[in-house]
Amino acid sequence: MNVGQLVVKKMVSLPITSSIREVAQVMRENDVSSVVLTNERGEIVAIVTERDITRAVADGLDYSTPAGKIGKGPVISVDRDLPLFEALELMGEKKIRHLLVKDKDQPLGIVSLREIANTISLMNFADSY
Repeated sequence: MNVGQLVVKKMVSLPITSSIREVAQVMRENDVSSVVLTNERGEIVAIVTERDITRAVADGLDYSTPAGKIGKGPVISVDRDLPLFEALELMGEKKIRHLLVKDKDQPLGIVSLREIANTISLMNFADSY
């Protein structure tokens, strides 16, 4: 199985100048755990995750703070055909929890460590029966 098979939700993006509040609202509205941030040319330059939002709240940042201040970049991307175990290994090496999945150079979506781990766990469970 590969990472492209796990992309089921549309990738959500906002301009890097969007506020932390806007990012959190869009996450809730779209039921996603991350939002990619784009520059004025529409290029993906960072990602904001639920964990980043939690840290910002804990640090007392104003909700109007630009999300670019808490976003992490560059965003690590992989080809849709990358096997799940290789994606998991890459995430461990880079100490990240989200990967941007691309088809050629076109972004398809984001996959999370949780999605990959759950899928591998289910594959192993199915193999044991």
